[in-house]
Amino acid sequence: MKLKHLFLINLFVAVPIGLSCVLIPGWAIRLYGMIPDEGKIWVTRLVGGAILGYATLMWFGRKSGSYKTRRAIALALFIQDIVGFAGSLEIQLSGKINFLGWPLNVLTYGLLALGYGYFYFINPGKC
Repeated sequence: MKLKHLFLINLFVAVPIGLSCVLIPGWAIRLYGMIPDEGKIWVTRLVGGAILGYATLMWFGRKSGSYKTRRAIALALFIQDIVGFAGSLEIQLSGKINFLGWPLNVLTYGLLALGYGYFYFINPGKC
């Protein structure tokens, strides 16, 4: 597998989630068993916008001919996924969201962090 393939996999995960958070934030919040309010809807839309921004990086990064550019994007996504994993694990263990947080957040962020970490730290030649 090459980094561009991980970008593509991540892109197919990020776009639907990002669009859901931006366009139907109340539904996205209810998925986790939470009750939407103005603050949660606002933050969910901000997160959706960030996810769509990362998806844009993945889209253009997968086609980039620059090794340095692909590595920089991989590092940015690694950091984002590590933070997402830690935050998701924290809220999941607190019991404030339902079981869907495990596969949708903790597992997804964890696997993506491992993937980007692999390409950045262990096998940078495949970037």
